[in-house]
Amino acid sequence: MTEIPVPKTAATALEWIDELYNLAYWMTGSEASAGMFVSQTYLNPHTLTSRAAVFKMFREQFQRGFGQNMTMNHELISQISDGDVARAVVHLPADFKMAILLADAENMSHAEISEVVGKPVDTVRSWLHWGRKLLYSELTRQGAELK
Repeated sequence: MTEIPVPKTAATALEWIDELYNLAYWMTGSEASAGMFVSQTYLNPHTLTSRAAVFKMFREQFQRGFGQNMTMNHELISQISDGDVARAVVHLPADFKMAILLADAENMSHAEISEVVGKPVDTVRSWLHWGRKLLYSELTRQGAELK
């Protein structure tokens, strides 16, 4: 049996498939949607030459599919151990949510996130600042409701 050679760029791009699936699942709240977006991201593997390029392609696919109005599936919230944080993340605008997830869950630098989202580093920093501030406000509000 002859093995089919995998192009170097495709093999490199596949290094980040698990991280990408995690982000897709957080963004969509659905295994089916996450799988669909990951599959669409890898349709042209020759363009996926870096980690940032892979996540940038995912972002483009996500925006085509949902735009900025996507909210997380509420069933996902009950499955996450850090439920309070997950419930607060639901309320964030998509750009803030993606920036925070890429920075905090995927440990991307501001420069990498900038490349993924196609915005200046200062914009990414602003999204992270305001997104975290909104997240804190929502967590504070949730805490007040629990008392």
